[in-house]
Amino acid sequence: NNQEIYRQTMNVELDDRTQHEIYMPVFAAAFQAGAGSVMCSYNKVYGVHACENEKLLTTILREELGFKGFVMSDWGATHD
Repeated sequence: NNQEIYRQTMNVELDDRTQHEIYMPVFAAAFQAGAGSVMCSYNKVYGVHACENEKLLTTILREELGFKGFVMSDWGATHD
């Protein structure tokens, strides 16, 4: 979600190649530089709220990128 409009109701759908080539490198660089936390967003990704999204938070963030820090929800972004 690269815009403020509809950020609480938008569902982001993207293919794995786009995810890995465009969006993941900036997070990887931040983690290599020592970032210890990330914030999950309001919108849905792959049909699941970002703060409850196993593919984003476990598969991509923890397993593929090796992130060891903590995830903070954006204000009002939790739904469960």
